[in-house]
Amino acid sequence: MNISLKLDKNFKNLEGEHPLYVRLRGKLPNGKVSETSINTSVYLLEKHYLKGSVSSKTSNYTDKQRIINGILDELSRIISEVVEEGLEPNPKFIKKEYEERIHFRELKTPQIQSFWNSFEEYLETKKNTSYGYRKTIVTLGNHLRDFERQRNKKMSFEYVVLKTIVFQSEFNDYMWNEKNTSNSYLNKLYDNLSGFLFFSHQMGYITKKPKLRLEPIIDTDEKVYLRTDEVIKLFNSKKWDFDDSKKDELLRNPHITIIEQPLEGKRGKEFGGVLKVTNWELVKYIFLFQNSIGCRIGDIPYFKVNDMNFDKETQLVTWIQQKTDKKVSVPLNDIGGFIFKKFSSGKSLTQPLFPKISQQKFNKQLKHLLKDLKFNRMISRPKRVGSEIVDDEEKPLWELISSHSGRRGFVKNSIDMGNMDYQTIMKLSGHKTFSEFSKYISVTTTDTLKVRGLYQVEDKKSSSPGDFEKEFQKLSKEHQKMVLGIMRGLNSK
Repeated sequence: MNISLKLDKNFKNLEGEHPLYVRLRGKLPNGKVSETSINTSVYLLEKHYLKGSVSSKTSNYTDKQRIINGILDELSRIISEVVEEGLEPNPKFIKKEYEERIHFRELKTPQIQSFWNSFEEYLETKKNTSYGYRKTIVTLGNHLRDFERQRNKKMSFEYVVLKTIVFQSEFNDYMWNEKNTSNSYLNKLYDNLSGFLFFSHQMGYITKKPKLRLEPIIDTDEKVYLRTDEVIKLFNSKKWDFDDSKKDELLRNPHITIIEQPLEGKRGKEFGGVLKVTNWELVKYIFLFQNSIGCRIGDIPYFKVNDMNFDKETQLVTWIQQKTDKKVSVPLNDIGGFIFKKFSSGKSLTQPLFPKISQQKFNKQLKHLLKDLKFNRMISRPKRVGSEIVDDEEKPLWELISSHSGRRGFVKNSIDMGNMDYQTIMKLSGHKTFSEFSKYISVTTTDTLKVRGLYQVEDKKSSSPGDFEKEFQKLSKEHQKMVLGIMRGLNSK
C-alpha cells in the first residue's frame, strides 16, 4: 500500500491555502486499484507544498508537521497490525480503522465543563427518578454551595478530584464545626457525591473517579422506635383529639392548632362536609399509620383514598415508595384500618388521605406530643462527630423520636410477632437487600435475655394457670388489652 500527501488545489480558504490530505492507494485482490484520503486539517499555500512534502517556510511549520507525522505514524501502526494478522491492507479498511481510533480517543479526552454546570446536568438526568432521591442530591448541592461560600473559593473538579484528601479534610471540618453533622450523615453525602463523580467520569468531564473515604460511625444495637405496647398506648390516647365540646380547652395549649380538610366525596355532607383534627391528632395518626404499614414520611402526602384495595379479605393499601419508586402492598391491621377509615370517610377517591404537614413540623410536634404523653423510656443514642463521641448519655424516648421511627417500629414489631420470616417483612417494607434491611433491626436487652430459655428444663414448681389469671386481674383495663393483643399475636404463629 502506498501512503502519500496530496494538496487539493480545487479548494482554498480565505487566505488562499489549500487543504492537505493523506492519500492511501493499494491494489485489491481482484487487481483493481483502490484509493481514499484522510483530511489532515492542515492548510498550505501551493508554493509551500514541494515534491510531496511541506516546506519549512510555511507558517507554523512545526505544528503542522507534528500533525502530519502523527497521522502517518498511526496509519503505519494500523497497517503493521493488519499485516501481522495475516491480512492484506485495504485503503478503505485502514481509513475506517483510523477514524474509529480517533473517535475513541475523543471520547476518552476530558471535556471542559465546570463543576456546577456538570452538577446541574447530573440533577437533570434524575428528573424522572423519585422525589426522595432527587431531594438527597439537591441537599448535597446546597451543602456544597454553603461550603463554597464559607471557603470563599469556587468548587472545581481539580479541587475535588486531584486534591481529594484536602477537599475531604476541609469539607469534614466545615460540616462538623459549622453544621454539627454526624459522621453517619456525612457518609450519606459522600455516597451521593460519589454518584455525581461517577456520572462526570462517564461523561468525560474527569479522567478518573476518586475514592472518597468514609468516616467511622457508631452502630447502635437498639434503634429509636415505639414498642408494640407503646404503639397501643399512643393509639388509645385521645387527650388531644379534636372535639367541638372541648375546643377552647384544646386551644389553651400553645402548640395546638385546628386543621380542616374539605370532604369532596359524594357522601361528604354525611360526615359534616369538613374533616377537623388537631395538629397533634394528625401527627399521632400519621405516625401510627407509619407503624402499621412501614411507609416513610415522604410517602404520606401521596396517599390517596383509592390506594386502598376494598377486598374485605385482603384489605391491602398499595402505594409507590417515593424514595425507591417501588410498588408495595401491605394488609391493613386494626390500627391501620381505623386510621384509613377515619381519614377517608366522606372524601373522593382522588383526595389526599391526610391533610398537609411538613416533615419539619411533623418531627417537632411529634416530640411535643410524646413528651406530653410521658413516653419517657430512656435510650442511649451516641454518635460520632469526627473522632469524638457525643450524645452518649441516655435520653427519654420522646426527645429522640422522629418520623423515621415509625418505619423502624413497623419492622421491629413485625419481627417480634414471630410469625413472619425476614424475606416476608422485607417484601412488605420494600427493602431490596438484607444489608439495608438490617439497619432497621433493633436488638434490645429483652431480646438478648431470651437466650435464657434455651435448653429450659421443666420446672415442677412452675406457675399454674390460676396464678396467671390472678395476676391478669390485677392489671388495669388498658394493660389487659395490651396483654391480650400480645397473646393473640403469639397464638397466630
